[in-house]
Amino acid sequence: MAVFTRVDPVELQALLTRLGLGRLLSTAEVADGVENSTYFIEVAAASTAEPASRFVLTLLEADNPQQAEFSTALALGLQRAGLAVANLLTDASGVAIHRLSQKPALISQRIDGAHPKQVTPAHCRAIGGFLGAMHSLGGGFPLRHHNLQGLPWANVTLETLLRELPANAQLSVGDEVLLQEQIARYRKLCEQDTELPVGPIHADLFRDNTLFVGEELKAVIDFNSACTDYLMLDVAIAVNDWACDSHGELNPALVKPLLDAYQQRRPFAQAERQNWQDMLCFAAALFWMSRLATRHLEAADLTRREDKDPNEYREKLRHRLIGVVAIPAVNA
Repeated sequence: MAVFTRVDPVELQALLTRLGLGRLLSTAEVADGVENSTYFIEVAAASTAEPASRFVLTLLEADNPQQAEFSTALALGLQRAGLAVANLLTDASGVAIHRLSQKPALISQRIDGAHPKQVTPAHCRAIGGFLGAMHSLGGGFPLRHHNLQGLPWANVTLETLLRELPANAQLSVGDEVLLQEQIARYRKLCEQDTELPVGPIHADLFRDNTLFVGEELKAVIDFNSACTDYLMLDVAIAVNDWACDSHGELNPALVKPLLDAYQQRRPFAQAERQNWQDMLCFAAALFWMSRLATRHLEAADLTRREDKDPNEYREKLRHRLIGVVAIPAVNA
């Protein structure tokens, strides 16, 4: 990804001064991500004997005030609760959303770590524990924000894909039916099962939105998709990314520690256990469609294009339809 918005060093220095930080030493563009402009910045320490302070500057390109307010408030709440998130810097009034280059901007402390390439049970325990702690705190969260990539999005996106996909990327009749069935299945779940717990979710807790040192979780990052939805959808999204083999089939040795660690913080409701397969299937269908849309419908904007294979999630969906790893008993 190319950075979309260039930053004026003079304007950035003014913001740093308002936040009580020191002299700007350097900025470096960050290639990760597809939606926002991100920079690593270094700021001089108060004493020349101390190392420079390191921060991450993020310009929110979508400029969606409701999304930014919800995501930032959630991250700040998790920060105050002591969860592993990057600390956002606030001004004297406690505001974390700043303005820079005519865009909303966030500045957070830069955290050492990397996205795990080879997932282990310890990684999965850390992710399950984080989600369980986050969801157990969510009951008192005052804000609500609907999922911009939920059921309504799925309906519209599938129609758009069927109408606008280029000839060399058309969905087969079988794929079209498969996606239509998953949307209908999820709609039925939403209409009939009102006991599924709802609250703030990350909605995008993939490996590339985490920082680990070894097997220690240092931070969950990028809350830009955070919203209010079924808590179980958040778990399903994570399991579909963290706990699969190379063919997309669930690996019990990875699923179990993630779910065990989760329910040590928040036990699953009976309705969640009953609808676990439905949730896994819909989560897989969502990201299959999302990748199709990104790769083919947004291909004209090359700076925003992700090189992620949509077929990965088609295969994951096919495996979820065959069977899933059941949620273990609390003391199993």
